[in-house]
Amino acid sequence: MISKCKKNALITGAGSGIGAEIAKELAKKNYHTIITGKSISNLEETENTILENGGSCTLVELNMKDLVGIDKLGLEIFNRWKKLDILISNAAILGTLGPIHHQSNDEFIEVMNINLISNHRLIRSLDPLLKNSINPKASFLSSSVALEVRPFWGAYSISKAALQHMIKIWAMENKNNKLSISIINPGKTKTKMRRQAMPGENQNDLQHPKKVAEAIVEVIFSKEIYKGTVIDIMKCK
Repeated sequence: MISKCKKNALITGAGSGIGAEIAKELAKKNYHTIITGKSISNLEETENTILENGGSCTLVELNMKDLVGIDKLGLEIFNRWKKLDILISNAAILGTLGPIHHQSNDEFIEVMNINLISNHRLIRSLDPLLKNSINPKASFLSSSVALEVRPFWGAYSISKAALQHMIKIWAMENKNNKLSISIINPGKTKTKMRRQAMPGENQNDLQHPKKVAEAIVEVIFSKEIYKGTVIDIMKCK
């Protein structure tokens, strides 16, 4: 049984890559990690590592398209802990890269639903829980493609740009309270999504997800209260 008073952290897309490594780092800091993902087997791998290192973890199989499922998750966190200390929104999909007029309507909508709409639902469901925490923090992983117009990146680039705008609005609406809200650009990292986007890229030129996660956690635990700040992790190292 996990104490209701123990610090907790929700990490979406924690079955592999950066999300999994952030969950492991937060568990080392004595946070009970609530990890979500589409694959229960991948989540179990993350959980096993956390448990082996003496941490605690709750697994939630959740597709971020399931908006009702996000609401249920928020309710379960409320029933169990009454608050949420840290939110790490990492789950995202790439979609097909290519001319934007080649992208199907269904795929365009799916990318928007997972990369943007689900984050609105997270905010709507979790805002009250974060404000019940003594030192609440929310971080959203984004991408450099949100900051520039890059051809052939289509729905992914659009979704990340819209995400950043939405998070900055939410941060401004919370400028007078203790909720720290940041947007993280992890940089070039050795992940499945990166391989999908850049096949044939030299893997030696990429950062390992563990190193990126360590840098992200360091930013999260800085004394500064962020209000929609975009943080380039590669420049922090």
